[in-house]
Amino acid sequence: MPSNRYATTEFFGPFIGSRVVSEGDLTRSQLRSGPYNRLFQDVYAPMGIPLDHELRCKTAILVVPDGAVLTGCSAATVRGFPFSLENDPVEFVVPEARGFHSLRGTHLRRTRLLGRDFVPWRDGLIATPLRITMDILTDTRLRRSFPRVVGLLDTLLRAGFIDGEALKVYLEHRHDNGIVRARQALAFSDERAESIPESEVRVWLRLHEIEAEPQVEVYRGTRFLGRLDLAIREAKVAVEYDGAWHLEGEQPRLDARRRAMIEAEGWEFVVITKEELYADPRAMVRRVKAAVASRI
Repeated sequence: MPSNRYATTEFFGPFIGSRVVSEGDLTRSQLRSGPYNRLFQDVYAPMGIPLDHELRCKTAILVVPDGAVLTGCSAATVRGFPFSLENDPVEFVVPEARGFHSLRGTHLRRTRLLGRDFVPWRDGLIATPLRITMDILTDTRLRRSFPRVVGLLDTLLRAGFIDGEALKVYLEHRHDNGIVRARQALAFSDERAESIPESEVRVWLRLHEIEAEPQVEVYRGTRFLGRLDLAIREAKVAVEYDGAWHLEGEQPRLDARRRAMIEAEGWEFVVITKEELYADPRAMVRRVKAAVASRI
């Protein structure tokens, strides 16, 4: 008879199902029918633990190949930057010399790894901040757009998670797949950006030869009127991204009041919605170009 040493309330985190069965802590029937969520093959967690991406990272680390390193947006998420959604694949890199088997729900990439690239974490390894950032920027297989990865980089720079000069040195002599894109992303980055979508808008514009400066303050004399997400100063065109929160509560009224005061100083606003940014960014660019052309 299995012991009661691991009663339901005594499981505080992920565990390998076959191990607890072999040790007599649960029967297979208890494992299948008990209050446990199976997150990966043979890996479970007690119900009641929030099913978020961080839990999936803690679970996946138990079953990935030896030497695998948690990295990319997954590692950033466990370090406090919620870049990954719950069911996004958990990202790992594995040393070039090691073979590995695919694991459903993960994204494993073979690459060159140095000892300075990772540190111990839980039952495995996690990438250092510079390595996390490089893998976010270089991994094209996950189909993140170039503006998106620049937005993620802006967030890490703004928070002080990494230093831009240190990242430049780190990338300088590497030859990893995607390293050219990583260097270009660093050249496009700006830690003044206050949101990922704002960064994405700025990068889309720059890719089409429109330079927009982030977080520009507007004054009437000495009176502060407001801060613009993005500004094209020579045309006095302000480009702002309105996410869902701009439609809540008092925010629409506050936005309208601020914009009216700034428009009185000769500025024109182009307001970008989530649907426009992600469904048709080129139409967004054309709209901004038209606004600029009409004022120069």
